Amino acid sequence: MKTSVYNYMKRAGKIQRRDVLKGLGATGTMAAFSGVATGAGVRPVWAASHDSLRADILKIPGVGMGSPTDSDWQKVGEMCLGPIKEVVSEGEFSGVELTFMGLNNQNLHNFLFRGFLKPWEAYTGATINWIDLAQADYNARLQQSIATGTVDFDIIEMGAPFEGDVLGRGMASVMPDWVMDVIDMDDYVGYLKAPVGTWDGKTYRISIDGDCHTFAYRTDYFGDGSVTGRDVPATWQEINEISMELKGKTDPLTGLDAHGYLDPLKGWGGFGFYFLENRAAAYAKHPNDPAWLFDPDTMKPRVNNPAWVGCDSRMVHFSYS
Repeated sequence: MKTSVYNYMKRAGKIQRRDVLKGLGATGTMAAFSGVATGAGVRPVWAASHDSLRADILKIPGVGMGSPTDSDWQKVGEMCLGPIKEVVSEGEFSGVELTFMGLNNQNLHNFLFRGFLKPWEAYTGATINWIDLAQADYNARLQQSIATGTVDFDIIEMGAPFEGDVLGRGMASVMPDWVMDVIDMDDYVGYLKAPVGTWDGKTYRISIDGDCHTFAYRTDYFGDGSVTGRDVPATWQEINEISMELKGKTDPLTGLDAHGYLDPLKGWGGFGFYFLENRAAAYAKHPNDPAWLFDPDTMKPRVNNPAWVGCDSRMVHFSYS
């Protein structure tokens, strides 16, 4: 969209901030995920002659070659500009400003997105302004914006727990089918496919991480001759026992105190609830009844049932032990 047309439509009330994302944001999706646009349709960049893209990205700087920096992220963004150049003229979005709200945890999230999108900004002429939030401040900022009608962002990095707040209010654009083709949604792992990322049967989001907690452990902590001398724990009770047994022992790599499983026990609101769910799933989730957070018919919370209460009581006991 030409800048003059965009400004006119905005002044005339014929377009809202989020409406422009139906075209521009979707185009940005092409830049980020590099499908190749043709007259007939869109195909994923890792098809045909571009099947080496993933391997090329891993070389910048590459596995086992240190942590990438902003300049490396920009290289990746530049590598992914192919489809943008198929559908957007250089400088076509000059003068357009977008605001991106996301996290700045551990110098990741928005810091990575900045690097990835700098080549996109340079080519299209658009400018992205950034709202960087600590994870602890994110929920309050989002909810306040919604409640007061002062939404000041066009693009949002958002966890699944907030989809009801945003998608349920019709505040996001539905993903076009051609974007699904570009990012090859059929290649998603099963637990990221619909209904995840959908609302009323429509897909709204592109997943940028696994949305799934995994259990990782160090091999020098388990097995014969290890720090614990025990097998890898299979239950939460065993995890608790081992965590207690490690008190006073030394980590073989750092020479510092050894630690077991670390829980964020300072409050369970917001994102801290994720880690409570880690434990509660073992008590409350069953194949015969996949709905474990709410009753699907009444939406009554299930946090007071025996499984959740049992999990909570064990967590409280462990936190004071």
